Amino acid sequence: MSIQEFYYAMTDLWDQLAFTESVELKACGAYIERREQQRLVQFLTALHSDFKGLRGPILHRSPLPSVDSVVGELLAEEYVFSRILKRVFFLLRILLY
Repeated sequence: MSIQEFYYAMTDLWDQLAFTESVELKACGAYIERREQQRLVQFLTALHSDFKGLRGPILHRSPLPSVDSVVGELLAEEYVFSRILKRVFFLLRILLY
């Protein structure tokens, strides 16, 4: 599952959970801020192990970034990672044939 697909799946779950929140909670800035921090931790914790090395540095930032900005960073990393894998497989094919 790609980062984008995973993000969409998590967003769907978060949206469903948001339906259970009261109007008063949704109006509370401190609650919203805490909820966004929890979503970031949930997202990073459930993320594929290929990105494990990025979790710690992201979670140690102060203030914590938004989930959206982290997804943008991870999409860039995923792109670089996929390009490297393509080059490795290309070189392996050359070496094995």
